[in-house]
Amino acid sequence: MSTKRRFGLVALGLFAVCGTVSLAAGAEKTVNEKVRDVYHVVKAEVMQVGDVPGHVLAIVDTSGLAFNQDTGEVCNYSAKIFLDLTNGTGPHQAYGMNTCEGGTNSAAIKGVTTAHPDGTSTTEGTFSYTGGTGRFSGIKGSGSYKGKRLAPITPGGAADSFSDAVGTYTLPSQ
Repeated sequence: MSTKRRFGLVALGLFAVCGTVSLAAGAEKTVNEKVRDVYHVVKAEVMQVGDVPGHVLAIVDTSGLAFNQDTGEVCNYSAKIFLDLTNGTGPHQAYGMNTCEGGTNSAAIKGVTTAHPDGTSTTEGTFSYTGGTGRFSGIKGSGSYKGKRLAPITPGGAADSFSDAVGTYTLPSQ
């Protein structure tokens, strides 16, 4: 397995929360929710830094589904992730977007990826909403997540991953 594949894809486990609660018109509402995102790598670009062995920078595109554990709604999920990893461990930043019935929401994500000897990795961090359309217009809020890549990356493998996020958001009155 190439270093590019091994370290570039190791950081999956990113996460944004999908706002999926119907809101009554005319009243600001605060929503607490739990969401599980399940996703895989669509594309990854990886560069060796060259300062120390195993140090890479990567940009990863992911795609999958977000399952709201409170309401049962399922949304499309995608994230663009920037990674700065040494031997599979290091910080990540991302922008995640959920496309749900009636609107989209997006979030800025920051966290840490930790590589494990069995070839898996875990992620942990925070997010804050950056915007929304439709029923998510004016969304404000934040939360945290923890995730895991389920198996070692193999040649041609999709690096399937999941993350569990909890968050709170508000929407302005209509």
